[in-house]
Amino acid sequence: MRWISVIALVIMLMACQPEDAVPTNPVTEVDFNVSQATLLKKGVLQGIDHVASGTAHLYDNDGKKFIYFDPFSSQNGPDLKVYLSKDVNASDYIRLGPLKSTMGMQAYAVPVNCDVTQYHYVHIWCEKYTVVFARAEIK
Repeated sequence: MRWISVIALVIMLMACQPEDAVPTNPVTEVDFNVSQATLLKKGVLQGIDHVASGTAHLYDNDGKKFIYFDPFSSQNGPDLKVYLSKDVNASDYIRLGPLKSTMGMQAYAVPVNCDVTQYHYVHIWCEKYTVVFARAEIK
């Protein structure tokens, strides 16, 4: 049994190549101005079996919706994406894009046809291994 665990760990470590990791430098350009937007919802990001913290905000800016992280910090991992979902398990979700950085403020546009009143969770999700890194319930 111990050998199986060791083999599984080696395979996982080998599968996580440096090019799979998310950039760790803070995002320097955010194409979203909070001062011109209206806050609709927000929630605290909590790490799920990973280290993560920060606040997820949902803003409206002239009819365009954005998920905005500030502050934000997350453990790195491969293939991390930002999801907006209707339920805690992200069984009904919208992919907003790849995580831009493991730290600092960053914004993600929500598709215009999305009824944001139906979406209550923001997730940092590893698509490669189908693992949630962090979650925020936005209210």
